Amino acid sequence: MLADSPALTRHRFGTGQGWYLSTRLDDADYGALVGRLLKEAGVEPDVPGLPAGVEAVTRHAADGRRWDVLINHTTDTVPLPEPAHDLLTGTTDHELPPGGCAVLRQH
Repeated sequence: MLADSPALTRHRFGTGQGWYLSTRLDDADYGALVGRLLKEAGVEPDVPGLPAGVEAVTRHAADGRRWDVLINHTTDTVPLPEPAHDLLTGTTDHELPPGGCAVLRQH
């Protein structure tokens, strides 16, 4: 039985650290823990302002050009943080439909 044992531990070594979680958490608590770990590590989203369920990855070219690749894994239409030119449709998009994807050119 682990009643008197910690559910979450952290060990610092050199410039890094390791975490060990010895319990199951519900989705909200997992989200809070992962959010804390990401914040402490200085990790920020590639495209800020998007809700959970929207995948965003930024691709960079050697000449400095950038593209944001978005995939909406939700069943809701999601507004974009700002209008952007979608290379897949050739239009300026303001939102991403349910299940939709876009490749947005950045300046």
